[in-house]
Amino acid sequence: MKYIVYHAINSSFGLGERFESNKDFKKVAILGGNGMGLEDVFRLTNHIEDNWENNPEILEVIGNGHRSTSVGDIVVNEHNEAYRCEMIGWVKLHEHTLA
Repeated sequence: MKYIVYHAINSSFGLGERFESNKDFKKVAILGGNGMGLEDVFRLTNHIEDNWENNPEILEVIGNGHRSTSVGDIVVNEHNEAYRCEMIGWVKLHEHTLA
């Protein structure tokens, strides 16, 4: 499964507004692997022991100097299904226009 990760440009880390238009987000990475799920995407795009951009599952990094994925960020899978990261887990978005 492949995923595209979008970070909120002015993230409030879940403490403020919800953004869902493409002007509020920037594409930061494409990643993929067999059996990969949303929790794997979260883990792989967080600075834990090293810069997440160095993880081998990251297929492409767009730009540089990215923060970790956090609440309010959006992940889109290869089926064009979009999910927003929440304080606990993920919520599927009804529409997504971040392509």
